[in-house]
Amino acid sequence: MDIRKVNAALKILKDDMEDALIATDIYGSMDGQSIAGYNSQPKAAALFNRVTGFLVGLLEEGEFPEIGRYYILDLVDGKILIVIPLGEFQWIILADGKKVQLGLLLNVFIPKIVDAFEEAIAS
Repeated sequence: MDIRKVNAALKILKDDMEDALIATDIYGSMDGQSIAGYNSQPKAAALFNRVTGFLVGLLEEGEFPEIGRYYILDLVDGKILIVIPLGEFQWIILADGKKVQLGLLLNVFIPKIVDAFEEAIAS
């Protein structure tokens, strides 16, 4: 993994989202430890790592399809939480939904950062 490229992927997100980005972390799926972030929330990363594992188990047990590209929580005060499972890693984003269009976030920003992150871990 090229940590410079991981940080470049974070910068893409920060530049695209501007002041709509509240916090973000990239963390390991095995241990929930943050490897990079902005306004990093290590406790949230560790806890949402558990939430993702729990959701995966529930979906499997309930014979539902697996989590796709991400899952989203609509929080109070217009906040949006997005968790992007990336195999050995996960990327969590806390955004101000009043300052970013959901369509831009889901269809432009997230695909761009996922591509950049996948390039970083391939290095």
